[in-house]
Amino acid sequence: MLTKGATSIESQINAPSLLGVIERFNESTAKLEARHVELISEVERLQEQLRRKDEEIKKSERLATLGETAAGLAHEIRNPLGAISLFVSMLRRDLQDRAEALELLDQVERGIRSLDGVVSNVLHFAQNKRPQVAPINLHSVCQELYQHFSASYSPQSTFELKLSGNPFIKADEQGVRQCLYNVILNALQAVSFAGRIVIDVADDIKSDGIVITISDDGPGIPAHIMNDIFEPFTSGRREGTGLGLSIVRRIVEAHGGNVRVVNTPSAQFSIYLPRQGETK
Repeated sequence: MLTKGATSIESQINAPSLLGVIERFNESTAKLEARHVELISEVERLQEQLRRKDEEIKKSERLATLGETAAGLAHEIRNPLGAISLFVSMLRRDLQDRAEALELLDQVERGIRSLDGVVSNVLHFAQNKRPQVAPINLHSVCQELYQHFSASYSPQSTFELKLSGNPFIKADEQGVRQCLYNVILNALQAVSFAGRIVIDVADDIKSDGIVITISDDGPGIPAHIMNDIFEPFTSGRREGTGLGLSIVRRIVEAHGGNVRVVNTPSAQFSIYLPRQGETK
């Protein structure tokens, strides 16, 4: 039998040891709980990522089906549209001495150009072709677009062209032309075809690339669509299809570039293109 003194000594020896075990147990439990929280967070993150991927796949499938249907409709529209354009040009020759009638024809031709732009956007959206990269002179492309829009919308709108730096890049000329056309037309629509449009082309100071900045003096991008402005079928106008800027982003990103928009307070689009025509 242990004496009272012996029991006291044993307690003094075992108490710290027991406390150590309890502390280590508590530490292990805390680590397991922390790890459990981390695993739950990781599972939730992976589930959210999987949900987004699933939505992207479904969206791509819907857009592919819609693109095929739209492409068929676009071809059906373009044929009679060409005939209408021909008849308008013939009618213009017969109405050279009637100013009021010519003004009406100008409105008809503007509607034809608008519809033709919609058709081009639909076809481009449906095709989604990989860029055919070759050397191009971006200054020349911008000058041609400047002359086209100046002739088509002057004197209602004022255009200013600023060209500087090295204009040569490797890119898909047709794609870049479509991209810039869409942004300029979007700017014109923002100012109701009666405002000031500035097209500025310059070397990118941060990398070996080029930046095209297109700005207007309109009201700017509505706040409620700013984050979705480049998504398909997003438009701030009732008559818009919401494809123009989506195609712009697709073309630019396919070249390895990027496009940004800010309100200053009017809308300002900045398109960056790498000089060597990197494609994705």
